[in-house]
Amino acid sequence: MALTQMPKIFPHFGIQLPIASKLLSSSVFIAVLMTVHATVLAQPSTTPIPTQFQPSREKNPIAQKLLGQWQAQDSSLNTINFIFTPEGKLFVYFPNSSNLVAGEFKYRINAIPKPMHLDVTIPSSQKPVLTIFELTADGQLRVQLQDTNPGKPRPTAFSSQASLFKKISDATTLPDNIKVYNSEGENQTSNQPELEGKQIISSINRVQQAYYLEHNTFAKTFEQLALGIKPETERYRYQIVSQGKQPQSVISTAAAKKPELRSYTGIAFTRKIKGDILTFTAICETDKPSDIPPITPKLPIKESQAVQCPRGSHLLSK
Repeated sequence: MALTQMPKIFPHFGIQLPIASKLLSSSVFIAVLMTVHATVLAQPSTTPIPTQFQPSREKNPIAQKLLGQWQAQDSSLNTINFIFTPEGKLFVYFPNSSNLVAGEFKYRINAIPKPMHLDVTIPSSQKPVLTIFELTADGQLRVQLQDTNPGKPRPTAFSSQASLFKKISDATTLPDNIKVYNSEGENQTSNQPELEGKQIISSINRVQQAYYLEHNTFAKTFEQLALGIKPETERYRYQIVSQGKQPQSVISTAAAKKPELRSYTGIAFTRKIKGDILTFTAICETDKPSDIPPITPKLPIKESQAVQCPRGSHLLSK
């Protein structure tokens, strides 16, 4: 799986999710949103339940203008949709995806400062994303996504890469064909416990790609990734293994704690292809249940080659 800053290259994140690399590389925030979306595929989904309308929002003209559906689209027609509701919920979904599931988040605005403030609470992070927004003269929504991650200071001005969203509807509810996910739902991995290890390693790989695009290096700690991942759960122990003097790659492992579970090793790495630095990811799964993750995979030499997993393990398909 490759990710680059070149507009012609788009990742699919294992679920055929075509999103513009401009959006992806703008912030780990977007990667976190997509990680939540990808995790949805192994989670129960429900139809959103309407909540009582909050009259106080009617008194704020900016808040009222913000309500509805907004869409960011690039020249290749790759899109991401935001829906702001009067109850302080932000739904994010990808209309081009074959799996129409929306992530549910919370938002809050402050219309007094200039630029105005937007806070987004991500379920997997204890700290909100602090950013800025404005409504342009032609009715578009400008949001600063670049370098706006959980726990980072709020930007004071828009960069040249700030994202522009066009309002496509005043509706504040999700389309009927889209299910909603939030972190309070039950986790279906209780029935398929190995899914936990796969999902977490896959999530780490994805956010490592976005982190590299922003920082020109891979993250060495879970705190840097801002994913809210616990190093140890009931089923697995997770670890990020830096490759020392080789900043071109980073390893993450999921070591099974129960005898019936397999273990996993993920790798994110860079390669220079036709003058561009691209990031790739792969996951190796032990052939049999094991409490020892696969050792470091062998990276490909040629562009046409795949990552080679060590003996006793195999490469997971994208």
